Amino acid sequence: MDLASGLEQVCLEDDLQELSLESRLPAKSLKSQEEIDRLTVDEKLGDLERAIYLLSSGQEVQRISVVNSLPQLIQDNAPEAMRRVVPKVREMLHVANADVQLAATISFLSILEREIIPVSTYSSTFLQTIIMSLEVKDPVVSNAWLETLLSVCGCLPKEVIKREILGIAVAKGQLSQSVQSRLASCKILGRVATKFEPYIIKKEILPLVTALCQDIDYEVRGCMCRQLDNVARALGLENTKSAILPELVELANDEECFVRHAALDAVVNLLNLLDDDTCTQTIVPLVCKFCERSMEVDDTTLPHVAEQFGRLCHGLSVNVNEQQRVWLLEFYTQLCIQGRMRDAQSPPPPPRTPSSICEEDRCAECRRNAAYNFPAMVLFAGPKNFKLELYNCFVSLCEDPHFIVRRTIASGFHEVAKLLGSHVQLIQQELVTLLNDNYIQVLEGIVPHLPETLESLVKGVGGGLSEARISNHADLVQALLTCEYLVAANSQWRLHLTMMQRLSCIPRVFTSDQIYNKFVPVVFQRLTLARVLPVKQAAGRTLCVIIRHNRRQEHRQELICRLIEALCHSNKYQLRMLFVDVCWDVMELFSRKFFKEYFFEFVLNLAHDPVANVRLKLCSLLPRLKTQIKLPGDRQLLQQLEHCVRRLLSHERDRDVAAAIRKSVFELDKIQVAMETLTQRMFMEEDLMDQKKEEEEKMLLELEEREKRESEQSKGKSTEKGKGKGSKGQGRRGGDKAKEAKAAAAKDTSSPSMPRSNSLTSFSSSNNLSPGQRGVQNRSHKTSVGKTNSSDMPSASPKLSKHSLHSGSSENMSSPPLTRKYSLGSKEDRIKRTSSNSPVAGVSTSHSKKSSLKKSSHSLTNLAANSTGHGSPKGGSTPTSRKKGSQAR
Repeated sequence: MDLASGLEQVCLEDDLQELSLESRLPAKSLKSQEEIDRLTVDEKLGDLERAIYLLSSGQEVQRISVVNSLPQLIQDNAPEAMRRVVPKVREMLHVANADVQLAATISFLSILEREIIPVSTYSSTFLQTIIMSLEVKDPVVSNAWLETLLSVCGCLPKEVIKREILGIAVAKGQLSQSVQSRLASCKILGRVATKFEPYIIKKEILPLVTALCQDIDYEVRGCMCRQLDNVARALGLENTKSAILPELVELANDEECFVRHAALDAVVNLLNLLDDDTCTQTIVPLVCKFCERSMEVDDTTLPHVAEQFGRLCHGLSVNVNEQQRVWLLEFYTQLCIQGRMRDAQSPPPPPRTPSSICEEDRCAECRRNAAYNFPAMVLFAGPKNFKLELYNCFVSLCEDPHFIVRRTIASGFHEVAKLLGSHVQLIQQELVTLLNDNYIQVLEGIVPHLPETLESLVKGVGGGLSEARISNHADLVQALLTCEYLVAANSQWRLHLTMMQRLSCIPRVFTSDQIYNKFVPVVFQRLTLARVLPVKQAAGRTLCVIIRHNRRQEHRQELICRLIEALCHSNKYQLRMLFVDVCWDVMELFSRKFFKEYFFEFVLNLAHDPVANVRLKLCSLLPRLKTQIKLPGDRQLLQQLEHCVRRLLSHERDRDVAAAIRKSVFELDKIQVAMETLTQRMFMEEDLMDQKKEEEEKMLLELEEREKRESEQSKGKSTEKGKGKGSKGQGRRGGDKAKEAKAAAAKDTSSPSMPRSNSLTSFSSSNNLSPGQRGVQNRSHKTSVGKTNSSDMPSASPKLSKHSLHSGSSENMSSPPLTRKYSLGSKEDRIKRTSSNSPVAGVSTSHSKKSSLKKSSHSLTNLAANSTGHGSPKGGSTPTSRKKGSQAR
């Protein structure tokens, strides 16, 4: 009783404390009863009545809600809404605040775009309100209504525009109007010019355009200059040459830099409209004069010229002579080193002042814009002239002291590499420089486009991946590794993820030995030690790609063994879960035959994992495993899969895993096991892709055998040449040595030899078998253990011990050296090893075919429906099953 009373007292004190906290809340956060009454609306009112009531006497937030829902109200009740609600909205806008009017601009435009009402009705109601609202004194609201009007002009027919809008634009463009009105007139004229014929523009619009280009306010002149592009395209070439170009030349020499910027933009936009004669006689001299003046004045004109210089040179490339071409390239060189030559020639700089900081920023912005336009300049100069005319500029930009310049040139590096073609080797050292940059912003520019850059380096040289060509890429390999280290040391894991994904392109660039010795240790380290799971998954996929394209069989064998040992047999459950993700990648990249040969049994063993999350992740993979099976050759694998599912159904105690396995069972029952006799006649798209992968794997093996034969033949020829040059005495000693070698060989052949490992080498010999022969080979596993075709295999590596493959100790997992030799052993050996550790694999080899088929005839769906979710503890078999397994052994 004392304990109960004590608990009640504690609860009472807690309630009192909560009440005291509520009493301390500020009064402003609570609504008064009067405010609640003002916001309350009768629920019996319809949509239209409620909208009218809120527009008349509602609060501001309620009016905004009505304005936002106006398009839907009109769509649902068009006649009544237009008659009762729209007049209230138009009346309310005269006195509404800025928030309500901004909401109205969006709703009015939506009504026209969705074509809720006819254009004639819209022009007589909403268009008039938009035009009247242009006179609002608030500049933010006025600009919002102006943007709405410009958008509306694109949806209205030219008759309505000429009748309702053109007169307003002409009236607002008069000199007596305010600057804001004249700016609005410039924008409206540029928008509606494309709607009319040239004679209407020349008669009604062109005089006002000329007047606005000569306006006394520089903002009006600049605004009208930006609209000359649209007016010129509507006028045509001849009228443009006679009326627009003189105004454009005058604006390009304006005293205000804002107007000159607008004139340069207009020139760039008009290049594809003007003919060659006009460009040669007018535009090219104008551009050269403009560039010379921008170098003399101390304002923002030079950075703007650098921003548009690439488009100017590309558009005028067919109109300049050789002298003008050289002058433009020299001017671009000055842009690339703007501010750096002055620093190199001048004495130590004085203390920094605000003006000097602005000057540095202006020069850095100029160089950044020059770096942005570098691909266009490569097109202008041509790849053949790159080394003579642009290479020094490129080196200067890649070594610029400001990181923003280096980031810009790094972002366009892949474009430069594509354009150079066969001359791409000139910029390899600059790629190394950027990859070694200490600024992460620079690496953000170069990393996303690494595949395109590296492939351009390969295509530029031409030919295959020869050792002589790749030997020059040693510094590039080290630079890539340094870049990966810098990215990994940074906190931006998404950039590290991108780096891991882009490294999957290295098999197309470097040799298998370079990848195996340099990149594989790094990828394995990220696979096991990276901090973020997406980076680990990307590293696993990259490693699968490396295995897929590796040309050396012993390397493939060791990488597969290391992958299984590091993930599947790890003492960390996160890595065992990662092994399931890697199996998805293996099934996507490799053939079904490869996956079944080396991964199938190992991934099934995860069903006995002591951690429920690992078993849960495995359940999602089980339906995909069934799609890899093809009968009758894979009958044993099907039995293993079925026994694995049955065990999870009957012994799983974790409710999440039990629910997942029941869901997987229903998916498994929907999948029909493929038959070899049927699928040989009817190939699906997936089967054709798998056949293509299998053929590529065979080609890798044949290529490796061919390279070995060629190397042996070359060694034999070199040996014969050496023997021919020897003396007679040396020949006698050589003959004696040959006899001794023959005797030693005979002695070796007379002694019993050790059996070869049937690991990845069995894959090379079984690749030449037909599907039917493969099935016979699988069914004869009990009687053919250790038998392989040794004539087709290279020297086998020593096998891993049973403990090293299944212990999963941290010593073997931490950082295994690449010099170790691994072997998975034959398929029969793997089945025996898994049978000693788990009952799943043991059942498939110890039972006869008849009993196995009887067990597999039971429906998995019935087991899933009848399973209760109780059984053995998590992550292991029951003592009874262990006893039965030992008896079977």
